[in-house]
Amino acid sequence: MPRLSLTLALTLCAGVTLSACQQRDDSNQDTDAAKETFRAASYPLEVRYDASLTRVDGEVSGYFDNGGWQLSSDAPGDRLLLLELPESDDVATALWRLGASRDAKAVANCLSLPANAQAMPSKTTLAGEAFTGFTLGDAGMSHFQNAEGYRAVVNDTCYAIDLIVEGTNGKVYDPPRQPPFSSDEAMERLRAISDGLSFTAS
Repeated sequence: MPRLSLTLALTLCAGVTLSACQQRDDSNQDTDAAKETFRAASYPLEVRYDASLTRVDGEVSGYFDNGGWQLSSDAPGDRLLLLELPESDDVATALWRLGASRDAKAVANCLSLPANAQAMPSKTTLAGEAFTGFTLGDAGMSHFQNAEGYRAVVNDTCYAIDLIVEGTNGKVYDPPRQPPFSSDEAMERLRAISDGLSFTAS
């Protein structure tokens, strides 16, 4: 059966130029090359993500967020990876953040919802683990933030994934400005990043 498959493939390629057959293989390689892989130094996990995303390093903060390892953090932890949709600007920014902590208080409160958050009706499975999810929205002084958070305790470690779309009401600009994406569109793209998370052998 494998010999028949190979014969069929060669027959199909015989009907077109060799370069066309090679081009099909190159496209698969290009898809792989368009990915980046982040491996955490102190935690057994990695994230494979689209290379078009912007990796944000250093200190960051926003109107609603202090740029820490998770939303509403009152315990120490590590911000492992912060990715931004490349179209983000000062009107709207979309962020995907991964944080972790082995601090006893952080682990004990890992699954507690932030103030004003709404729990998702069911668990979400990410990288083979069940995460508790919530949604959160806030607005004030022409600023807004919409967020989805996912939390899990795995091997005595709290893992936090936050999907954040935030910015300013474009109507306050003169002339008014349009955001680079809708909140729903941005959230859908941020959710896709979570599919690249995997836990590795510790």
